[in-house]
Parts: sequence; structure tokens; C-alpha cells
Amino acid sequence: MRSGIGLLYIALTFAALLTPCGTIGADASLERFEFHEEKMGVPVSVTLYAKDAREAESAAEAVWRRFDELNATLSDWDPESEIIQLCRRIDETGERTQPSADLRRALEESRLYCELTGGAFDPTVSSVVKLWRRSRYFHERPPEKALDQAKKRIGLNVWDINADGVKTERGVRFDVGGIAKGIALDDALAVLRARGITSALINASGDLRIGDPPPGRAGWRVGVASLGEEPAFYGDFSNVGIASSGDANRYVEIDGARYSHIIDARTGEPLTRRCVAAVLAPTATTADALASALCVLGGEEFLKAVEAVKREIPGVSERFEYALLQVVDASSEPPYEESEIATYASPGFARMLNASREVDKESEVGETTESE
Repeated sequence: MRSGIGLLYIALTFAALLTPCGTIGADASLERFEFHEEKMGVPVSVTLYAKDAREAESAAEAVWRRFDELNATLSDWDPESEIIQLCRRIDETGERTQPSADLRRALEESRLYCELTGGAFDPTVSSVVKLWRRSRYFHERPPEKALDQAKKRIGLNVWDINADGVKTERGVRFDVGGIAKGIALDDALAVLRARGITSALINASGDLRIGDPPPGRAGWRVGVASLGEEPAFYGDFSNVGIASSGDANRYVEIDGARYSHIIDARTGEPLTRRCVAAVLAPTATTADALASALCVLGGEEFLKAVEAVKREIPGVSERFEYALLQVVDASSEPPYEESEIATYASPGFARMLNASREVDKESEVGETTESE
């Protein structure tokens, strides 16, 4: 489905509206608690319902420990992380190397999404990403020779993983930043559930993992927002992962060209168009991996990738109904006209967008109220 629905102007984010909720039945004894830390380089909040403060604080500490464990394994910024040390060890020995269970999972998931998105999501993009990070700092393109060499170390053909471990070509470096937050969010919810806490929401800089609803509610109220003060529409969600990606603010201009922080691993070049994507999926891992990939794919390729994921990942086909991509040309400047925005939506988001338009129309003539 392609339309010009202009509900989101420049960026699409998810903001959880965590207001106190009424309780019913056995849930009446649960209290609401909220905790905040910076993990994996981003602000993270945990909102949960527990019997008392002691139970809640202990659970939150367990969540923070899990984030720290995964960061020590998956960070491409920490030179001592397992993922960086593994690649260095392979370079030194030339031998297949066995990763930890956490790193194996991240690499296997990353390879799967690389296959499903035709390389739009690729964990071997690290060498190119680092060149463009430097370029954003110095406001100049990477040296072409260095860029050409880095591109040769990208793709499914430069590494593999099997029961005996990981093998890469020399110089290959992994960057699983496009999936690490999702894995951490899923694990955080699993940590809470193991302690008997099922009603929870973990928010990592706008990416969400949502558990059971708050007591007495149908779900956690999540607003899909524009840059304005009011979200474009709301939904009540439970037991899902939600992620968004875009380049509204993170870009650099070099010689009159606008380069996004999002890199197309297939070309080694940053995106030059403005775009935002949002994904709602059964897990935060799926949502996180696909959000940036959908920005890279764009248009009809985006819809094909959605269908590929529904076919290939067990348990996704029945629930993967929500993915949305909006694109405006690089020459456009905010605030955007509705005619400048191309919107691509999977069936679930298309229904939500259309429903919100109908609500807006009815509200204008006074036929609905906020309570409805």
C-alpha cells in the first residue's frame, strides 16, 4: 500500500504514556515502579508492577546487570568487548573461533536478517560505518581507497558461523548495533518474567519491549508521534516489541550533499533521502533489526521484506502486521507538505492510519469524545 497520508511530518517515534492505572481483582495489590539508567549508550527506563519496593528494586537491578553483560559482549565501541576481541583473534590465528552463547545468538540472528533483507541489514558493515563516523566529525568524505577496501569486507560471503564457531576473512569486523538493543530489551523482559513480574514496559531510547498490560488495562498506551506535541494516533499494546529508526537529526552535509548516519551496507554509502520507519513485532529483536533495514530498502522493497519476514520467521506470520516507512526527498525541508511525503504501510499500520483519519474527521463534527 502506498499513499500520501501526512500524519507524521519529519520523524516517527514511540512514546509510552505511563500514567497510573486502576486495578481490578487479584491485581489490586500490585504497585507501579519506575527505574532509570543509561545503558548501551542510551537512556533506559523500566516500568513495572510488583508487590513491593524490595521486589521491584531487585528486579530492576537484575535488568541492569543483563544490559551490562550484553554490552560487554556486543559493543563495537568498547575495544575489550567480546565481539571485537573475537574478530581480532580470528585475524591472528586464522582459525574458526567459538563465541559465547550471547554472541552466537546475536550473530545468528544478524545473519538471518541480512538474508531476509537482501543485505540491507548487515552485521559486517562496521569498517564502513567507522569511516563515515570520522567523516561526520571532519565534514569530508572518506578517502575513496579506504572506502573501497572496507566495502570488500561486507557481506554474507566474508564470514560464516556453524557449530564449530565463527570464521571471517581477514579484517572483517562486526557491528550488531542494529539488533543489540532489541536483544537486550527481550532479555530484560525475560529477566522480569523469571521473577514473576509480567506487567512491564522497558524503554531504550524509544525502542520498547512490552509485557502484559498494567493492572486493569487492555494494554500499554503507546503514541505514534510527529514532531508536534500530540501523537498522530495511539494504540494499546501488550507482549510486543516496537522500534523506530530515522535520520531526521543525525546527518552531515559535505560539499552540499546530505549524508545520513544510516549506511546502506549494499553500497557502503549513507542514505541521502530523509526517512523514518517504525516496526511493531512479536519481539524487540525483530523490530530493531528491521527498522533501520526498512529505511535502507525504501518503497516496494520494504513491503517485500515485510512479507519475507512473515514467511521465514516462526511465530511472526500471525502477528507481524505493523511496519511503516515514510520518505521525503532530500531536497525537501520541514515542515513538509502532505504531497511531499510518501508513506508505505503494511496492513496493520495502514488500518491504524486510516482509522485515525476517520477519528479526526468525526472529532471535527463533534461525534466522538476522548472517552471513546
